[in-house]
Amino acid sequence: MRTGFLLAAVAVLSGCYDDPTIIYGKPLDGMTFTVTDPAMGIYPNTSVLDDPNNPFALAGVGTETKWQIQSGADPVAAYYAWATVLANGPYGEAQYYVALNLAAIYQRGLADQASLAETREMAVKAYQSVLDNFPDAVTYDASGTIAYELVTPAYKGVVELGGTVAGGWVMVKTSSGADRAVKP
Repeated sequence: MRTGFLLAAVAVLSGCYDDPTIIYGKPLDGMTFTVTDPAMGIYPNTSVLDDPNNPFALAGVGTETKWQIQSGADPVAAYYAWATVLANGPYGEAQYYVALNLAAIYQRGLADQASLAETREMAVKAYQSVLDNFPDAVTYDASGTIAYELVTPAYKGVVELGGTVAGGWVMVKTSSGADRAVKP
């Protein structure tokens, strides 16, 4: 399968196809991000489900499909996948990956010129949303077995994008010397 392929094609059509448009109606690589709502993809906003550029708005995103898109498609497609997941059933891991992909869109210049600065602001707000709304959020390694918390990378994401972390969060060093975001 080519980059950007979706497992949904296998489940729905019982075979592998080289064209992701079979399920979602548009290619999932080479997309350009355009901000249609500056709160889109930031909990509790669900406007991504109405965005005409969202290839997942009508079909949704499956449990395994989001990971295939995250690892194999470009950040714009991954953003839309995770933002759709977040809008349909909010949880911290989805919010974190929305932020991560917004940051990648900004850093790689994958937004149209009018949306680029706003994309950075959206990424900062999405990372902050992890801290504010999902402080116990975790994700798993590639084996799916070892969970790690997401507040520390969310905190670092805000800082790396030039934002200011709000809500009383601070970065401390653990006894092993690792960074850890905490809210005293």
